This record gives sequence, C-alpha cells and structure tokens, in this order.
Amino acid sequence: MTRLDKITDRLNLKEFQLRALLDVTKAINNNPGREELLDLYARILRDDLGITRLMLFEHADGWRCAHHFGAAAHQPEVDVRPIAEQYSDIQFLGSTDAAGLEGFDIAVPVHHRDRPLALLLIGDLDEEERRVSPAVKHLNFIQTITNLIAVALENRRLQKAALQQERDRRELELAAEMQGMLIPRALPNDAQVQAAAWYQPHRQVGGDYYDLFMAGPERMVLCVADVSGKGMAAALLVSNFQATLRAMFAAEPRLDRAMLDLNKLVMDRARGERFITAFLGVIDLAAGRMHYVNAGHNPPLLLRGDACTELSTGSIALGMLPDLPFVSVGEARVDGATLLAYTDGLVEQEDALGNSFGMERLQRMLMEFAPGGPAAVVETVKAGFEAHRAGEPYLDDIALLTCRFGHV
Repeated sequence: MTRLDKITDRLNLKEFQLRALLDVTKAINNNPGREELLDLYARILRDDLGITRLMLFEHADGWRCAHHFGAAAHQPEVDVRPIAEQYSDIQFLGSTDAAGLEGFDIAVPVHHRDRPLALLLIGDLDEEERRVSPAVKHLNFIQTITNLIAVALENRRLQKAALQQERDRRELELAAEMQGMLIPRALPNDAQVQAAAWYQPHRQVGGDYYDLFMAGPERMVLCVADVSGKGMAAALLVSNFQATLRAMFAAEPRLDRAMLDLNKLVMDRARGERFITAFLGVIDLAAGRMHYVNAGHNPPLLLRGDACTELSTGSIALGMLPDLPFVSVGEARVDGATLLAYTDGLVEQEDALGNSFGMERLQRMLMEFAPGGPAAVVETVKAGFEAHRAGEPYLDDIALLTCRFGHV
C-alpha cells in the first residue's frame, strides 16, 4: 500500500467517523425510541466497524444488558459488577476478568460525573487471523460513540422518570382534591347528635374515610372505612364506595343486603387487588338504637353509662372474596351513649421504643373525657397520640369519628 493509499484510507476513516457521529447526534436530537437508538449504535459497530460480539450494559438500580449481539445465550445475564467496579478506563480482559464472558476481550466503562453509566464489552480478537482487530483499530471511536449513546440513554431515563414523577404528583393532587370532597364539611351538633372527627393522611393522600349523613328524618348512617393502598386508585374506589353507599340508603335497604352489594362493588372495581375494612352503622334517632355491621374493621368503642363495649359483629372485609360467606347484623342502644370509631393507624402507631398506642389507652381516654363531648374526646386523643408518637413517622393513615347521641 502506497503512502497515498494510507492517507486516503485515513481520510475515509475520519469521514466515516464524522458521518457516524453526525448520524448518532441527529438521531439523539430527533428523540427516537430507545430501541431505534440502540439499533443504530449496533449497526455502526457491527456492520460498519466489523465488531462480531457486543454487550452493552447500563446502570440504573443495578446492571442490566441493554443490547447485545454475537453473545452466548447466558452471557447477557452475567454479573458484570466486578468488572464495572474495578475499571474506570478501557481494559483488555484477562482470563480472571472474563469468567462467563468467553469471546469478549475489551471492556469500555462509561462514567458521567463520577458515576457509572454503562459498560461495553466487545470481542473480535482472533489469534488465527493476521489482521488488526477492528475493536483495537477503532477503540477510541468506539469509546466516543458509546459515551454518546450511554449519556443519551441516561438522559432519556431521567426524563422519563421526571415525567412519571410529575404525573404522580398531579395524580396525588387530584386524589387529594377528591378525598377532600369525600370528607363531610360539617358534622352535626344538636340535641340529637354531636360529632367531631380527625383525619390525618400518612402521605398526601390516604386510604381512610369516614362519613356521617342523614338517610331520612330520624335515620342517620355512619361509616368509617380503610381502603388498602394509596393514591388515585384508592381515592377512586373510596369515591365509588361513598356514592354507592349514599344511594343505597336513600332507598332504605336492609343492612345485610347493603353489605353484599358493597362487597360486589369493591370486587368489580378493584378486581381483587384491593379491599376495604369498614364499620357501617344505621341509627334510629327516635328509638335510640343502632344496627351495624363490622366488615373486618377495628371494633369501635361504645360508651354508655359505665359500660364500654367493642362493636365487632359483622363480616370479613369487603372485596376479599366474590361473595361474603356470612353477614351478621349487630344491634346496640345508643341513646345517651358516645361512639368512637377509628382506623388501625391510630392504635398501631409506635413510639421510638416500638410500643403501640393501643386500644387500652384509647378506651381510657374515651371513658375519662366523654362527658366533655366528642370534640373534647377527639382533641384529647389527638394530643395523646402526638405525645406518644413524639416525632416518629406516621405508620399509616388515621381517621377518628366520635358521636354522642341524645337521650330519647
């Protein structure tokens, strides 16, 4: 080969490299799909440079193979952490490095701001062929184009994560707005019923819910519920639950029938992925009596005189099975009584030593402060809870509803 031929080859090579870099840059700017970008990268290395084996690993919550060709079936699953952690620059692999990576000769790590982004493994060295290895011949160019691709993939991942974060934020905002509309704006405070409540979500949106509404001149419906899960899906399920509940009792259904229908609603909407524990009570204010069903919920406390009773009669949680195996309706006198209903986030909250707030403490507070009315009970429980928590993170959502019923 003459000197002119060598110069021509070098110029052609430089022209190819510039054209390839331009193609990759244009592709990145056009924001193609991930696979389209990786296919372009693979074509340049395989078809234009003659690389016979390639595996490109990316680092995002661990190492995984993003693209490969010419590799054995098991090799994309090989743990490359030892190589990635040991080398920060181009490295020819020895036998100790390449366990499970037979046929791969060169490692090209990619770092960005001192953080590993990618690891390229390539192989084309053939000791029986007397030629300059394409991997060796084009190593600097391969490193450059791999850096471009790796940074583009990382930027794409970060952009996708940012978009998902924004969607999640907006979803939480919508769910919070929806949840705010579900909580009663005003609670009764008259001779027949006095009520007070406290709601504390674990995060921006919780899965707990309470409701108190009239379903007739002397008929009041009370509900405290806990939906498994958080976010928009839980908020939508609660919204459907509340709307159905209110519509049902406008038609004065039997309580056991209502629970069967509510169970069907939860199964249809959640498809077995979520369930609801709930306490549902229907109070006849004229008679001073309440019929109730406890569907797998923490038992409310009913204080009447000196007797404090746990209301546990009912069924399993709603949405756990297509059909409730049983529904038992409980009955209690409520005239002159104070009812305290709550969710598990209240009694299960732990202090710094791992001690739960507990039912016994809640019962003592109810018995001591019930004479002061529901608002006094709620404020006392809230203050005692915060003193117990003492800065420890909330473990779950909290809903507390307290009602005092007048004498008949």
